[in-house]
Amino acid sequence: MAQAAGYPANYVDPSYRQVMDRFVELGREFRFKYSMYAIGRDLEDTHACDRLAALARDGHEIGNHTWNHYTDLGALPIAEMRDEIVRTHERLVDAVGVTPRGFVSPAWCYSERLMRLLGELGYRYDMSLFPSLLYYPFVVKNALNHLGHSEKLRRVLNRRDWLQPLTGSREPYVSQGVTVLPVPTAPGPFGFAVWHTTGFLLGWERHYALLRAAVQARRFFYYVVHPADLTCDEDFDGTEKMHLERAGGNREEKTEYLRKSLAVIAEANRDWVTMGRMAELARAEMTVPAAVAARQTVRG
Repeated sequence: MAQAAGYPANYVDPSYRQVMDRFVELGREFRFKYSMYAIGRDLEDTHACDRLAALARDGHEIGNHTWNHYTDLGALPIAEMRDEIVRTHERLVDAVGVTPRGFVSPAWCYSERLMRLLGELGYRYDMSLFPSLLYYPFVVKNALNHLGHSEKLRRVLNRRDWLQPLTGSREPYVSQGVTVLPVPTAPGPFGFAVWHTTGFLLGWERHYALLRAAVQARRFFYYVVHPADLTCDEDFDGTEKMHLERAGGNREEKTEYLRKSLAVIAEANRDWVTMGRMAELARAEMTVPAAVAARQTVRG
């Protein structure tokens, strides 16, 4: 949340304090471990580093979400793109004690150049592909949130992935040696992306229906949440300037929205795994058909 607030002086980020407690409690309730993706600049706060280190020791996965959270990452020059990833990677190694192998780009800004760089840096999987027509209203809304902030607005619109909702795969695949895990979508020609924010946008009953359909349709389903999904009015003193409308609200109500969403996912009776493990399973499943086909060819 510090990034969303613009890193004001002396800001105490609730994301690594009471908000994280709320997420962890729901994880215990549903018996799963999170995969969390850290913004490097947040890790200048030693409390955040200590908190992530403790979570990693408890079995949660820690990944890389760049240093500055530039929303045009996929369009940046390679040197700048590399710096954004490597700085956070090194901070996670040095201050948290983990070596991240998973990555997600800010605002899902995807490019093949980014995949090539991740492969060179030893990353095993990426979650930056957004193969849904919701991409376009998502970018428009993000741009409207930054009117009056010319540099942030420029970055929101400086993308090279405008065709990904039309051409991007909705199933996992390998690019540049990296397993790409696209944002899960509901079935149908429009391919509604399903992550927790859609509940705030479309209404919760509609969201639960889309979520149920997406879980049933996607073998490798995952659910994206954000600290703002469990922040509430009591977490702010009123001086912060947030561009995330959902950051406030009633704590009990927002907790129940997430609890109901997790209950819908649990209905499928699937194993809860970290994203790293999901990437391994997807990669293994992708290699099996090719091996079987090769044996069949040899047998004639």
